[in-house]
Amino acid sequence: MSSSGTRLVRARSRRGRLTALGVVLTVVAAPLAVVTVSAAAPAHAATEPVVGESPDYASETFQDPWDFSDAADYNTDLSGPGTYKVANGQLSMNYGTGGFISLVDTVSGSLAYGRDGAAAPINTSRYQRLAFEMNTSSAGSGKGIVYWYTCREKTSSCLGGTTFNVTAGDHVYDIPLNGTSNQGSKIPWTSAKVVALRVQPIVTNAAHPTVSATLNWVRLHGGTTAQAAMPAGDHGTYRVEPMPEPVVDSPSPADGKDLATVQRGKPWEFTSSANASGVTLQNARLIHYGSDGLTAQNQGPNQGDPQVHLPVQKFSANQYHYLTFDLTYDGGFSLASAAGGGKMARVIWYGASTSTPQIGNDILTFSGANAREVAIDMTAVNPLDETALNPKVGWAGQVITGFRFDPNEDKGAAVWHLKSIHLRNTPAATGSTTVKFHDAAWVAGTTADVKVGTSANGSGYTTIASGVPVQQGTNATTFSLGSMAAGTYHVEVVLHHPNSGNALAFSSAPVIMSKAAASGSTVSATPKGSFDTLTATSGGATARGWAWDPDQTSSTEVRLYDQTSGSKYLGSVTTSIARSDVARAVAGAPANTGWSTTVSLAKGTHKVCAYAINQGGGSNPTLGCKSVTVG
Repeated sequence: MSSSGTRLVRARSRRGRLTALGVVLTVVAAPLAVVTVSAAAPAHAATEPVVGESPDYASETFQDPWDFSDAADYNTDLSGPGTYKVANGQLSMNYGTGGFISLVDTVSGSLAYGRDGAAAPINTSRYQRLAFEMNTSSAGSGKGIVYWYTCREKTSSCLGGTTFNVTAGDHVYDIPLNGTSNQGSKIPWTSAKVVALRVQPIVTNAAHPTVSATLNWVRLHGGTTAQAAMPAGDHGTYRVEPMPEPVVDSPSPADGKDLATVQRGKPWEFTSSANASGVTLQNARLIHYGSDGLTAQNQGPNQGDPQVHLPVQKFSANQYHYLTFDLTYDGGFSLASAAGGGKMARVIWYGASTSTPQIGNDILTFSGANAREVAIDMTAVNPLDETALNPKVGWAGQVITGFRFDPNEDKGAAVWHLKSIHLRNTPAATGSTTVKFHDAAWVAGTTADVKVGTSANGSGYTTIASGVPVQQGTNATTFSLGSMAAGTYHVEVVLHHPNSGNALAFSSAPVIMSKAAASGSTVSATPKGSFDTLTATSGGATARGWAWDPDQTSSTEVRLYDQTSGSKYLGSVTTSIARSDVARAVAGAPANTGWSTTVSLAKGTHKVCAYAINQGGGSNPTLGCKSVTVG
């Protein structure tokens, strides 16, 4: 209901509920601004005033505004006590004492990823006001509170905040955050980057021990006017033009080679038992494979420590470092150390440099509609648990010899569903590649500039396309290396809307670009190497050698085939072993050109051949063939 008691007729929009009959904006002459939504329907002017949309944290950081159009907009698992639900373009809430919504949150002792505030802290100099449209039949105590934290522990020592007035009905609130801080230790908003932002939209009291309210949209913005605080769209007496929301779709981690596919010819995508060959479970009972993946249940002897052991050959951690997994579970979210809690996963790995297992930090996993694919760059963060065993050699720079995934540390008999796990390398291309992007707030007349560079921050980038007309949906442009040096390139896309400025976004992964061989030229970048030894083992043989592709800035892949009768693929391995003899004898060769792997072979005599896989101009040369007899 509106403040006048008349129900508003509203039109749907991707950015929230926009008033079709008109909105009158009244800024209260006080530091706490309330914008009153009126049911009055002023006539449209012949030419409506146009206001440019202000910068918004969620739109710019996640390319996804808090319009509650889907469950990804708000993680209800991180709310305070009460009932919270995202549906029909609204966040509805019903809570008592201690209830709150957590727009940005973080949990100390966990591995920050995705929308975690430690992974995506709020730039308090850019975003200085919090605006939202709230509808409630009760104002409770007549006050609301905004809290912010500058530490992951969320203690009083790093807490600041401010209060605002609440009025029953449907209103837009636009709250300045850079004024007086009067909560906790009164930390100023602009003192440091904020890692957690909570709102108690209505404070309860004895007369109103519970409150109910709905939020139509929220914006943490940098605008200076009440109109700029509103979502993009037609507001009756004026129109807010949207800011661009560029998203670089490719290159991305998903474009990189998948470790399981390279080593065993198929990914760890557990919709069928065939893709789980070689995978073993510990402290868990397999239930079935299906559309939701590998379904299992925690069981003894250590019920709170279920383990998925993934068969791997040696690989370079620097090469395969993009970890993603798709995991869901039955029941709700809790971190309690009891049955029904422990809703976290972790990875554990073993390296060639130490026999001590490397224990990854807690990875929070959320329930129901809040579940989403987890994506972490293992070389961009310190992935180790603070209490991990010594020595803590970590991930970066290591040769990984064993890999394990712990999906759910619930001490109860939790049922979980693991759909997939991927470890991917940095995308690579020869000569040219396709950059793909889209505008999540597309309007007709948008143009794009596409740039590339070798730094991660946009410094010194080269424009490869300018003024590209942007269509709704996926757009593509070619990045040709041309005269630029081979190397690792990041991509930046800048979108220009015709009426409301521009915005930029970077690719979520770089691409390794190598030179293509000139037509008719003698190829000098063909991989070099040797198949040194093949020694029989129980049930197979161990192959060793070295390889180096001058076009590769990372490890070189070697594939092995049994050519006794036809050609049977046995698996692959990447170079990761130090070979000082090769480094001395071959000009330009890096230190770690050695490779070693064990392949499975039936009893009998076999002819095994090794091939170096080329990443630039040239062929995939054989490194040699050897015979072995398996008893």
